[in-house]
Parts: sequence; C-alpha cells; structure tokens
Amino acid sequence: MAGLALTACGTVSDEKPNVVIILADDLGYGDISMHGSQIQTPNIDRIASEGIELCRHYATPVSSPTRAGLMTGRYPSRFGIRETVIPPWREYGLPEGEETMADVLGRNGYENRAMIGKWHLGHGRQAFYPLNRGFTHFYGCLNGALDYFTHERDGELDWHDDWDSCYDKGYTTDLIADEAVECIREYSKEGPYFLYVAFNAPHSPYLAPEDEIAEHIPLEEFKALSKKDQKGWTYRAMVSRMDKGIGRILDALEESGQMDNTIILFMSDNGGVPGMEPYCTNKPLRGNKFQEFDGGVRVSGAMYWKKGFKQGGRKISEVTSFVDILPTLADIIGVKEAPENPYDGISIYPLLKGDTETIDRTLYLGVGAAVNRDWKMILAGRNPGLGLKKDFLSDMNGNPYEKGNNIEGNEDVAEEMKSFIIQYDTITPAQKELPYGFGKEGFKAPEEWKVTKP
Repeated sequence: MAGLALTACGTVSDEKPNVVIILADDLGYGDISMHGSQIQTPNIDRIASEGIELCRHYATPVSSPTRAGLMTGRYPSRFGIRETVIPPWREYGLPEGEETMADVLGRNGYENRAMIGKWHLGHGRQAFYPLNRGFTHFYGCLNGALDYFTHERDGELDWHDDWDSCYDKGYTTDLIADEAVECIREYSKEGPYFLYVAFNAPHSPYLAPEDEIAEHIPLEEFKALSKKDQKGWTYRAMVSRMDKGIGRILDALEESGQMDNTIILFMSDNGGVPGMEPYCTNKPLRGNKFQEFDGGVRVSGAMYWKKGFKQGGRKISEVTSFVDILPTLADIIGVKEAPENPYDGISIYPLLKGDTETIDRTLYLGVGAAVNRDWKMILAGRNPGLGLKKDFLSDMNGNPYEKGNNIEGNEDVAEEMKSFIIQYDTITPAQKELPYGFGKEGFKAPEEWKVTKP
C-alpha cells in the first residue's frame, strides 16, 4: 500500500496523489482563451476553471533557469544558470549535488517517474541526463529549439527513448502527448507516479502540421501571406495543437479513474517572445521573454487536485512561483526530512486547500528583480535589454502593469527591496555562467546527441 497523505478536508487518504506537471515553452500570457486570446485553448482553460487559476504565478525570463528552479525548489542563481539558457555547445548543466523533484518523489513512494519532452538542463555529460537526475524514463529532446518534424538540433537527431536514439516519426507535440498518454495507462496500474511533460511548443522554429494551420486560416490564404504573418498563424496553430495534446492527457487521466487524485500543474517557462504581435502577446502585461517586466516572468499558471484543493473556479492572486512547486509537493506527500540544500520556494499547500488567503513573501526573480504582493523592483543596469536608467519600482496594486516608475516617495520600500535583491544577485554560483555564444564558433554537434562523457 502507498503511503498516507492528508486531504484538504483533514481526512486520510490511502493513496498519494499522482503528479503531472505540464510545461509550455515561450507561451505568451495573452495566448490562451481564458486570457482573451482568439486561440482556443479549452483544455488549459479547463485545468484553471475546474481547478485553481494562479493569477500571479512567476517564472524567470528564459527557459533553463525556470526548469532548474522548478526541479529543485531553489533559485537558479545558485547554479550559474540564471541569465541565459544552456546552449548546444555548453557542457555544464544542473549541478550533480542538487536534488530534483524526481529524486524527492522517488524516495517517497513514486516508483515511476517520467520526463517527457524538452529537458534543457544539461546534455554534455551523463551526469546531467534525466535518467541520472531521479527519472526512471526519458522520452524527448535534450536541447531547446528542436525541429518539430525532423527532431534535429544543429543538424543531428536529438530525440531519445531512455539512453537510446529514437527514430519515431511525427510532430513532436503529438509524440510528447502520445508518450504521456501511454505512461498514464501503464503507470496507473502500479501506484502513484510522476510525469513531467515539457512541451517544446510553441517555441521556435515555427512549424505546425498543415491540418492544424487550416483550422485557423484557409491554406490558400495562408500561403499568400508574408513570412511574418505565416509565422504568426503557425504560432497560433502550435498553441492549439499543444492544447489538444493536453486534452488527450486529461482524457487519459479520466479513463484511468485517477483524475480526482492527480495533482496537475500547468505553466509556461517564461513569457512570449518579442516581435510576434498580434499573434503572440503578453498583454495586458508589460514586456516579453528576456525581460524582468511581468510580460517576461508572470506566466499563465493553474493547478488541479480535486481530492486535496479547495477549487472549482478559484483564482489566487497571491505571488506564487516556479520554486514553490517542489516544497508544496513535499508538504502534500508528507516528506519529513529537511532538504539537504534548503528550498528558496515555500509550500503554498495551505493557500491551495483554503486554510489561508494570503502569503507574506518576497520572491527573487533573478537578474536584479524581486516581487511581492504590493511591490515589484527591477534594478537598473542588471539587464541592459530593459533600457532602465534608474531603479524601477512598481506599486502592484495601483500600477499592476508597470506603466510608470513609483520609486519617488517610496524610497524606503525601494531600499528594502534592493537589499533583498542584492543578497541573491551576489550569490557565488556552483559553476561560472558563461555568455550564451561562448564556445559556439567551430562547434559541431555530436552524432545523434549521444551522451558519452560520465
């Protein structure tokens, strides 16, 4: 029999919940239908409408840092993975000494733990491979920016089934959903399980099946458009195709009879990319991917667990984040021992089950930024792409979309926020973070992205 877990009602369940985390890649905040998009995303909407919408859920401005924090419950500043992603020509990854969500769940009764989709936390050494980071199964790609049809990155196949190259044919979004469905059907017979389903959609390159594009615009019209507009309509098709895949995952959970005792998290790794409006948008938020304005770091988020959360149309406007997920799961399944490396995130379980309505916390967003219920601070000069000439403070109650600087008259708040940021900005990371392009010149991808170094 599996271990015991408390439900929201304070009674004891004889089964720990399954855990299914669904991560989108570069999804704009305004690109789901419940946020006003013309792109129809009924399945993402369903997780929020039947569960809980996390209205102020934060990540980092780019992919690998968010994934690192999600998997560890710790700020990626500690790992040297904070200002940029792990590119193909980089050998480092999530440090070996960091315990992952899969490690924690594996020690607490979750025999089956699958990583499906985009890893992006290290590919140069076997030590960084998902199967050495607590997962029992891996199906997908090691890098980002994969070709959706050839499954290649830098001219080499980057599609894997555990340690082996995988030659499955098809559109990666469909293959990821297929594998998740198969895992649910298999694992649901064997006790609680963990699925980390990381879609590479709707990240570039912008590619979608013609049948999906045709659901948005007649193909004759599409082919007559400019390249920019073709890219935009393709992006919309990529989002809707991902939503259909999520729908198939939800259907499989229902068919298994375990939907009610499955924790489902949906979120994006960062905001949508610049230069793609009106097709990809973060409105009404300011900014985009690569920026610490909310458009880059405040992402669509929703959680569902019928047996354990007070849910069904609830909206939570407290600050929640990517680093809160592991501490929350540890709390839910009754992990007693303290983590060897202390979490930076907090358990939001009391908030989710309705025991409290508020959280008093300040969240570090990386690269000179932090946010709490009332204020958001971005330090000038940390991210040159923001163009800030002075420190930027936003009153998140009176100025939620960061339209102007509220630092004047609030210097005491600004000083307190700045001190908080600096203590994390000045952390000496476990490994030196190198500029994105360092090592690119002359790089040649290994054959089929084989992992050979220990």
